[in-house]
Amino acid sequence: MIQGQIDKGQETDRKRRGAMIRLGRSIGCTRGSALIEMALVTPMLLMLFFSVFEFGRLFHTRLTARHAVIEATRFAITGNQLTDTDTGDPLDRATSIRLIVAERAYTLPVVPESIVIEPADGGGPEDVVRITFTYSYDYTLPGFMDVLPNMRFSVAAAMRNEPFYGSSGS
Repeated sequence: MIQGQIDKGQETDRKRRGAMIRLGRSIGCTRGSALIEMALVTPMLLMLFFSVFEFGRLFHTRLTARHAVIEATRFAITGNQLTDTDTGDPLDRATSIRLIVAERAYTLPVVPESIVIEPADGGGPEDVVRITFTYSYDYTLPGFMDVLPNMRFSVAAAMRNEPFYGSSGS
């Protein structure tokens, strides 16, 4: 009987060692770990990529608005006026300046009320003209629209009017 008990004890030890070996293999097993790592890292990489894209678009919008205001200010200081394409009559200076902002803003939707011209008529020779354009930037990616508020910014430029051609000052 003692021999039979020893055999059972050895058999139990073998079973335990086999279970430990199988447990060790399952702990050290790497199958599927790459998939789990990718599932954890991919959302973070996508968020980083979309953040770079969205903020790049924001800075492009701001630069486009700034370019439009600077070009309109450069036009304003010359004292020139645009002509109406339908009638051929000259437009007033303020309307001409607003049209230049809208034209140079390219893809940005420009609302005429968002453009402030000081003085309102564009000023006379040697006056300082200041043009301010206020724009509300809307995020396009769904994650940003829910988390961040719309960005509202203003760009402005001021220059002294030249002595206009044919003006009394020249």
